[in-house]
Formats: sequence, C-alpha cells, structure tokens
Amino acid sequence: MAISLAEPRLPDATERERAATTFDLNVVVTAGAGTGKTTLLVNRLVHLLMREPDPSEITQIVALTFTNKAANEMRVRLRERLQSYLSTRLDKEPSGVEEAKIHAELRSLIQLYHLGKEEIDRRAYEALRQIERSYIGTIHSFAALLLRLYPVEAGLDPQFKEDDGSTFEKHFDEQWSVWLDRELGREGSRHQAWKRVLGRISLDVLREIAFSLCSEMVPHERLAETGEKKTDPVLRDWLADRKREADELIKRYPDNHNQIDIFACYALAVLQRALKHGEIAPGELDEEKRWFAEKTLRRAGNWSEEDCEKLQRICRVARGLFRVNGELTQSLWDLLVPFAEECRGNFIQQGFVSFDGLLVRARNLLRDHLPLREELKYLFKAILVDEFQDTDPIQYEILLYLAEKLGKSATEWQSIQIQPGKIFVVGDPKQSIYAFRRADIQGYLDVMRKIILAQGGIECTLTTNFRSHAGILDVVNGVFAPLIRSREGLQPDYVPIQSPKKEENDSGPEDEFSFRKVTFCRVESPEELKANPARRLEAENLARWLHEEVLGKARIRDRNGERIAVQPRHVALLFRKLTEVHLYLEPLRRRGIPYVVEGEKHFYATQEIVDGVNLLRAASDPYDQAALVGLLRSPIGALSDLEIHDLQRDRLIDYRLARHTGPDLAKKLEPVRYLYEALDRLHLETRTLSVADAVNRIFEAIPIRILAARSFSGEQAIANIDKIRQQASVMGRAGLATLKDVVAQLERRVLEVEEESESALAEEGVDAVKILSIHKAKGLEFPVVVLPDARGATNPGRFEIGVQYDWSSKLIGLRSMDHLNLAAIYLDEKKRIREEEEQKRLFYVAMTRSREHLMISCPPLKVDKGSFVEMLQRSVDDLSASAPHGLVAVGKGIIEVHTLHERREAPKRPPKSQREISARADWSGFVRQWHQRSQRYETAQNKPLFVSPTALKKRYIELTERFEQKLGSPRETDPLFIGTLAHGFLETLDFAAGQNKLEQELTRYVEQQLDGFAGQNRKAIVQELREIFTIFFHSNIFTELSSANILGRETPLLMPWDGQIMEGVIDLLYERKGLLYIADYKTDRIVSKAMRQARDDYRYQAEVYSRAVRQSLRREVTAFKLIFLRAGEAIEVKPDP
Repeated sequence: MAISLAEPRLPDATERERAATTFDLNVVVTAGAGTGKTTLLVNRLVHLLMREPDPSEITQIVALTFTNKAANEMRVRLRERLQSYLSTRLDKEPSGVEEAKIHAELRSLIQLYHLGKEEIDRRAYEALRQIERSYIGTIHSFAALLLRLYPVEAGLDPQFKEDDGSTFEKHFDEQWSVWLDRELGREGSRHQAWKRVLGRISLDVLREIAFSLCSEMVPHERLAETGEKKTDPVLRDWLADRKREADELIKRYPDNHNQIDIFACYALAVLQRALKHGEIAPGELDEEKRWFAEKTLRRAGNWSEEDCEKLQRICRVARGLFRVNGELTQSLWDLLVPFAEECRGNFIQQGFVSFDGLLVRARNLLRDHLPLREELKYLFKAILVDEFQDTDPIQYEILLYLAEKLGKSATEWQSIQIQPGKIFVVGDPKQSIYAFRRADIQGYLDVMRKIILAQGGIECTLTTNFRSHAGILDVVNGVFAPLIRSREGLQPDYVPIQSPKKEENDSGPEDEFSFRKVTFCRVESPEELKANPARRLEAENLARWLHEEVLGKARIRDRNGERIAVQPRHVALLFRKLTEVHLYLEPLRRRGIPYVVEGEKHFYATQEIVDGVNLLRAASDPYDQAALVGLLRSPIGALSDLEIHDLQRDRLIDYRLARHTGPDLAKKLEPVRYLYEALDRLHLETRTLSVADAVNRIFEAIPIRILAARSFSGEQAIANIDKIRQQASVMGRAGLATLKDVVAQLERRVLEVEEESESALAEEGVDAVKILSIHKAKGLEFPVVVLPDARGATNPGRFEIGVQYDWSSKLIGLRSMDHLNLAAIYLDEKKRIREEEEQKRLFYVAMTRSREHLMISCPPLKVDKGSFVEMLQRSVDDLSASAPHGLVAVGKGIIEVHTLHERREAPKRPPKSQREISARADWSGFVRQWHQRSQRYETAQNKPLFVSPTALKKRYIELTERFEQKLGSPRETDPLFIGTLAHGFLETLDFAAGQNKLEQELTRYVEQQLDGFAGQNRKAIVQELREIFTIFFHSNIFTELSSANILGRETPLLMPWDGQIMEGVIDLLYERKGLLYIADYKTDRIVSKAMRQARDDYRYQAEVYSRAVRQSLRREVTAFKLIFLRAGEAIEVKPDP
C-alpha cells in the first residue's frame, strides 16, 4: 500500500493522495480557500516524473496557472523539491523536521513505484536540467508558444509581437479616422445608411461600438449566421419563460387594484407582443411604454418580497424591449463589421497580436488544423491547470482540444472525447470572482460535469485549511453554508473547510490571544449622514482602533507559531472597490500609520503626478501660465495663494523674466528666482534633445523626487514619479515625436483622470498597512484583515456601450445609449443573476484571507441589498446584539459585535506639547549612523571587489621555489607557460582513450600551440610537457579519471564571499560510483614529503570550490583532489567544516 505524501493527521489525506497518484482517470480537484493547491500541484508533478510505468519527462507536461507570479512559484517549488531529493542521503538519519519529511517522501516514492534512489536522482537531475524548457506558465504564454510553433498555419508573422492594448488603441484611432473620411466623404457609397444611423446614434457612441467589434473575442461570422429578423431559439425560450412567470404572478394576485398589478399586466402584454413579432414596433403599446417610463414599481397589497423581485426583473426586460430595433441593429452590423475586419487584418499584418488574439487564434489553430492538433496531443502527455474556475471559455476549448484522445478529431468542444488520465484541474467554484475578466462559472461547471466527470473522471475535494484558525473557519462555515446554495449554471453547493487539528492555544489566556477572533463593528451616529460623511466617520474609527488597540499592542502568532505584537505590515484593509478609498487614507495619515495602496486606479490624480506633469508643461511651454501657477502652488514653488496673487498683479507669472536684471524686478522675483532661472534654462536646453533625454533632464534639474520622498506617501510617490518619467520616454519612442506632443498626451490623462494603477512597490518588506481590493487580495493572506464599508453594495452590472459575445449561448449583444438588441437584454439579466452569486463568493474570498483576526466594519448607513452585512443577516439570527460588546452565534462560530456611537467632529490636531517635543529632534543617532556608513564605505573602497582562490597560490609558489632551489633543479622554461599549456591540453583530453592515441593527441596539441614559437627553449618546453604527461598517463589517478563521468572542465564560478565577489575556475568536476569530486591540476615541482604542507595550503581553495558546487548543484562534495601531474599523484583535501 502506498504511503501518502500528505500528513496522516489531515482529515482529507486520502483525497490528497488519490488526487496526486491517480493516472488512469482524469481528475478534478475542488480545493477550498487555503487548502494548499500549489503543494498538491507540485506533488502531482513529482508523481508524473517518478511514476511507473510510463513516467513523463518534464517537457511533456503542461502546467498552467492564472498569473506569472503563481507560475514562478510553482517552478521554484518544484525545483526545490527535486534538489532536496538529490541532496538527501537515505543512509543517514534526518537532522530536522524538513529533512525527515523529504526522507518520508523518498521512501514513499520508492515503495509506491519500486524505484531505487539512484533512479529517482537520475530523473530529478534530468528534470532540473530541463526545467527552464518546461511548459509551466500562464495560458497566454502557452497560447503564444503554440502560435510561434505554427505561425503560418495561424496566419501570423513568425516574429509577431504581443500587444497589451496600447498599440492597438493608436492603430484603431488611425484606421477609424481614415475609414470615416472614406465613408462620409464624397466618394462614400452608403450615405443614406449613415444618415439613418447617425440620426439615432452619435459618432462617439459609434466609435465605441466599432472599437468593441474589433476585439478578436467577437466572432463576426456569428453576425452573418443570426439575422435580427429571426429570433434566436435561446432568446425565444427565454422570453417564453418570462411570459410564463408573468402569467403565474397575475394568477397568483388576481385583484388588479394596485399599481403593482398593472405593472404585471402591462409586462405580460409587452412580452406577448415581442414573442409574436420579435420586437415592439414604433407606435405599438404606447400606453404601456409611458407607464414603464413614468411609474416606479413598489411592493403593495399581499405581494411577497420574492414575487415583487421577480416582477422587477420581468419589468426590466419589458422596458428594454421598447428599445430594441432590429433594422437599426442590422444597419450597424452592415456599416461597422467591414471596418472591424479590415482593422483587425491590418493590425495582424503589422505583426501584432492582442492578448485576446493569442487565445482565439490558438483555439482556432487547434480546432481547424487536425494534423497539428494530433501532433501536439502526442507531444503533451499531461495537462495541469490551476485556478480552473478563473479560466475563460476560450481557454477551456484550448485545453480540451489538447486533452482529446489520440486519433479523434472533434470540431466542437462539446463533442470532444478526452484521454483518460491526461487532464488534472484544480479549482474552487466558491472563489470564482473574475466575471469581469470573462471567467464563466457556467462554462466551468459544464466542462467539469458534462465533459470530465461525465467521461469517467473523478472529483477529489480538499477541505483542510492551513491558513486560518478554527475560530475564523467556524464563522466562515456558519455564514456560507446557508448562503451559498446550489443554483443550476451559477453555483454548486457549499463545501465546508476545516482546520488540520484542534489548536491548543485557541482558548489560551485572555490577555494574550483574545485578539484571535472575528468581530463585527457597527458605527452609529445620532444624525443622519450621507454616504461620504458616514464613511469618513467609519474611517476615523478604524484609524483610532488600529492606533490605540492594535498596532504594537494586540498579540498574534507568526508563521512559526511565535507570539508577536501586531505591526502595520500584518494588517490589510480589503475593499470591494477602491473608488472611495481616499476617504479612509486621511485618518491613517493623520495618525502616522504607514500604508500602501495597491491597485488604485487614480495614478494620474496623485499630487506628485499632477506636479510632475505641470513641471513638464511649464518647461516645454513658457506661455502655459496655468501650469506655472500649479507649479508655484506645489511643494516645488512653495508659494501661498497671496504670494501668487502679488506676482500676477505685477504681471510676473512668466519665468522668462529671470533673464532681465534690475533691482526692483530682482526683489520681486526673489522668492521664485531659482525656479524661474531653472525653468528658463531647461526650456532652452531641451529644444534639441530627444523626448527621453529632455524628460530626464527636467526631472534631474528640479528636485521633484526629493520633494516626493518628503511627502507622506514617500516611496510610493518616488515610484510614481519614476513611472511618469518612464511613460513619457516610452511615448517619445512610440511615435509622439516632440516633447510638446508627449506633454499634451499626459495633460489629457491628468485632466480626464484616466484610470491607471500606481507604480508597484516591492511591498513584502514594507512595514505598512496594505490597502487593496478583494480581487487583488485573492491568493494572498494576512494576519489581520478588515473589511470596511460592509453596508454598501455594488451597483447591479450592465455591460457598457459596445458589443459583447457570450460563449455559452453564442449570442452577441449590442448596446448604445438609447438602443440595444434583444441579446443585450438577455445578457444583461444573465449578468445580474450571476453577479448576485458572485458577490457571495467575493465575500467568501474576503473572509478567508485572514490568519488571526477578522473585522467586518460598517459605517452609519442604510444596509444595501447584496451588501456584506445583508448577507450576514441572512445567516445570523440577530446581528444587532443589544449589548455594546455582544456575542452572536453563527453555526459553530462566534462573532463579537461592537456597536460604537460616534459624532462627526473636526479632526483634532496633536497637543501643542507633543508638537514641541517632535520639533526638538535628536540628531545624534543620525550622526552616528552616517559616521558608520562612512566607515563602511571607506572599508569597502579599500577592499578589492573581486577575490580569487588562485591568488592563494602565491604563498605556495614561494614554497615550491624553495624546494626547487634545494634540489638544484634548473629553470630553463617558464613555469606559468608550462602550466597554461598543460591545462589547455587537459581541457579537451579524452581520459578513456588508449595510450597511443593520448601520445598522438599530445604531439598534435604541442605542435599547434607552439606553431611559430621562436623561443630558443622550444625543445625544452616540448621535452618538459612529454615528461609531465608520461608520468601522469601511467598514474593511478589517471586510471581513476578514465572510468569517471566527467561533469565539467574549466568551469567558471562566481559567488558572494565575505563582502566580496569570489571568482575562479574549477579545473575538473567528475562523478564516480555516484560520488562527486572536484579536482585541481598542479604542474609544480614538489617532493612527496611536501605534499602534506600543500594540503594545508590549499584547504581554503578547497572550501571555496566545494561551497560553490554545493550551492549550484545542491549536492555534497565527497572530496577535493589536488592532482600533481609531475608526480602522478593525487591528495585529498578536506575543506574546513
């Protein structure tokens, strides 16, 4: 029986083992939050490499992840696992827990697959050798690989470039302008059609529709297949269901006296007409149209809340039907589809492919080119997919075509027969939260149930959570067991998660671990507040709580189980969306709590970017007074509004005035003289520079980075300044030829507050509170998690102006400001229903990020439907605990409820005494620190950057020369030249060749090296080399080398060594009988009794070389050997331990 790699104490150990070791069936793993998905995937990879029979090579495995970060983590973990196998000796007792775990894994593999340690090492070594050629990466990188393998078949330039969207935007603008000129100009042939369309839809809206039509995700052939005059069967069935629901509601509430009853009757009439004719013609049902436009549906009479919501959905469909116009839709397709196809084609011809294009064209390549598909199916023996629930439908098709049985050639994904044991997917439908990235929960469930499981695959469920303690998990299960229920095509039933074991300290001392819990904090106000003031009040409470009760005071456990105080880096504030996050930052800033905002899209609204763009505007255009005034008001100018007013009154808002001299003018310009002179000089200097050089020159001349560093954001502000500088340089290279063009583009982005993320920092080491969206936090964990603004809900989704394609139904929706097609109504409603379920999953993801403490916080606002608080209320009997600090049971868990009564007050400034104390700073610590830095700098300056172990020979050369002098041996030849020649010959020598061949090779080598050598001692050199190698060829060490596996000759090394860089060359690295040796050749003249001294002299060199080999190969070195060629002897040197 196999020994599991999982800990035997885990409740789901059997499921984990079955998932890792089942190879004759396809496997679907449903893994809850924090259950170790990456570890399982690495285990599966190891078993694929080691299994018997039919082991896989690492280049035959495709392992796909959601992000590059996850792919890199998987590759690193696999490399570490394989290296640990190579460095572990089973004949030695393990020295620690980790080593014992590796021992257990190796013995399990040996027992399960009947392998020897040598065979495991061989396979591990081969996998490590090929790991950088493996297909471990994202689906986009894999799709790009397929297209680069077969570019001609895919219709692409073999050297195509991947575009993130910025290049296409510019391409689209150029193509759209040219096409409009052609269509609307004198030569255009469709003026009447354009007049009809432009009479209903503006040119700006048409541009947005055309742009979305250019997406490769929209199949233009579907537009030709489905005309608007004939209703699609999917839409007809859907309308019939809505009509049936309206019928049932009218029969259930037959009074017809209330306004709500009239809504039901009118909605039924609209649905009947639409089913009969496909749409509502102009002039039909005018009374119903006015009613829906003027009246608001409200619950009345004996209508239940559930039925009222159902009627709301039906009436929303009825309203939309009045905006459907099939003729206008067809006119749009006729006008815009030819442009979209031309625009797409030209972009491809220019050698670019969008990210969407990578997926679509890779899918088409596999679907339409059957011989290529067969070749790739044979090449890839196993497919592993992480985060399967976040995969979009096109990606499903790519994976299914590759997993198809050999010899089969389905043309539709629904009819694919997959190869048993080939596909292994890991996902969690409870964490499917990326619908805005086209993740399709219905597609996930269809592929999993109707393809993989329906064809004999198995489902393994992981439930052991290694992240959160039992107190948090009990609350999570209590909340979501009743909340997440099975809905066809939307959500399977909830699967609880559990901790691996009962934690000993969960009920520890109250003063130490009372913080390890779930709290619900409700802020109440005696006055009714609007949304933003209420959030500000909540933000003040959160900042005060962090400052007074948490940071440096509350106690948690770190990853090693040690008790530590909470620091800013342990805390994360997770928001549904970051649109109002600025309201929560000011209280943190005021209390001196450091924070980092990740994923905020207001990059162009940050103060340092506004100042940076104003600086570029002012330097490039002396007439831009608005930019100069903005610069004067910024920290760069540091003028008050009154001072700026005085300058304007005297007409001095012009930096060119710095050229003029005069006592009166000089006095007035004194506050701005330095800035004016700098700007004037920069304006003249940058005229002849490239955009990149000009931007760099401006930002170097003005201390904007130093001022950014002094701001509260500090490092983030500096990173943003560097990013805007880089963006300007890229724009210059991308075709915006002049500095003014680049500045104008940046100015537009600032004025429109174009969405752009701030420059990412290396935040792991930053001791700051993390502020990010829940979507951004997926896959991460934090000791302390706060969910602010829990009473608010997102607005129900409606896709924007443009075109959208739905993979499941194959419908294409069209929406403009006042017009849409029937498919758009259907997709709108489908999106609303999906979003209801996705918001529950978003709440689940948020609650499962915490390790130690979870707080759900809400401002004094009305609870919105669909908010986190409203979801909690569905699972908790009474969330309004009467006591200020009440306890509420939810399932087996406990939520501690805090109700805080707050008033709106102006933020208080620090007491005067505190400000005075902070003003009297003690600089002695900084003086000491700078003194220490200076000392370290001087030490480093006087210390060589590179050091070589061969430099240690000098001492030994003196020793050998003394021996030679005692022996009276003459020195007719240069010993260094002889050594160089000997090493060169040994670098290519075949140790296994016969004696005759060796002597012939030596003769040939010497002749080549000494060709043209005019030295008088040529004969002596030849004679000396022959003497050296005659002795060496007949030595025991040569016999040993002739039977060894040579791993490397003249191998360079470079590694850090005691503050310096150690460099050197290893003469020989070889393996014999499974043991690893290092050898260093010596051509020195030395007598046998001096070799003991040589062993001591070269011990340091042995230590250097041995450490380098251990670090690079992850293997122990058996011995370092000094091979004395003249003596034909070798001695072993043991490096210092």
